[in-house]
Amino acid sequence: MADRDYYIERLDHIFSRIGRRMRQRMSQETLTLGQYSLLKLLFDSEPMTVGEIAEELELSLASASAMIDRLVNQKLVIRSRSELDRRVVTVRLSPTGRAQVENLHQHRREFLRQLFLRMSEEDLKTLLALIERLEDS
Repeated sequence: MADRDYYIERLDHIFSRIGRRMRQRMSQETLTLGQYSLLKLLFDSEPMTVGEIAEELELSLASASAMIDRLVNQKLVIRSRSELDRRVVTVRLSPTGRAQVENLHQHRREFLRQLFLRMSEEDLKTLLALIERLEDS
């Protein structure tokens, strides 16, 4: 069991370092990882209701609303009320938000390319399979 604990500790350390490096890059863009996640979600699935966003990002409605407020203030998302039901609020990317997500996505992909540069395609395939198993568990 001690070996298993060692591996878990090493994985925790590695994931933390990778996360810090990504956050450092994100801080240059003045977005948090949570904000980026919300923007990316809208990029892939807009428009969405505040409730759908909260559920997908596993946030409370209040937290999702607060995050959306900040992104509205930054002019990255547009919030609007449904014509059919004024209680329903939908959120979508603004043109500026869409451009920001595309730019960040490109930077993130380049970061990951550099991170995995020394790995063979076979190693990447194995890593992906293992991480997918981890995600499913």
